[in-house]
Amino acid sequence: MRPSSNPSGFKFLRTWSQANEILELLEKFIPTLPAKNPATNHPLTDLKDHMQRSMRSVIRNIEEGYARTSTHEYISFLGFSLGSHEELIGDLEFCQNKKIGDQEILAKIIRLCHGEAMMLNNQIKALEKKRLASGNISEREQAKFIVDRQRKEEFDQEKFLKEVREKYLKGKNGW
Repeated sequence: MRPSSNPSGFKFLRTWSQANEILELLEKFIPTLPAKNPATNHPLTDLKDHMQRSMRSVIRNIEEGYARTSTHEYISFLGFSLGSHEELIGDLEFCQNKKIGDQEILAKIIRLCHGEAMMLNNQIKALEKKRLASGNISEREQAKFIVDRQRKEEFDQEKFLKEVREKYLKGKNGW
């Protein structure tokens, strides 16, 4: 089952629009980074490049997944987007912890990134629910889907609680 008949329909998705907004902010943020990490004196060229490539990957995987011929493939590509997105968040948190770059722009990007991750997760859940409701998957796939979803939710909850504990212990007021 093809997710949509409009090949450019991804442009109407909030996840795609916000990912492009994040990329625009990222392109303003990256030039504010110093040439070298103040703590180690190592060049930050790789970090800058990695952040841009991660965000572009988020966007391109949304686009490519949307063009796939099955909901299952679309879900997989949204998963790739989410993975690239997590890489970006790790890089951004590195910059936040080291207090490098424009912290005001960085805070806005991080807020948008947390919203983007939530939207991608919700989009994946909705598509998985649609796929289950269609009855076009085997009982084994259904069982695997349910177990995978439970594990993912447990992982997300643990990750969230860890972040809250770390921020509390460090006395940060971010978010």
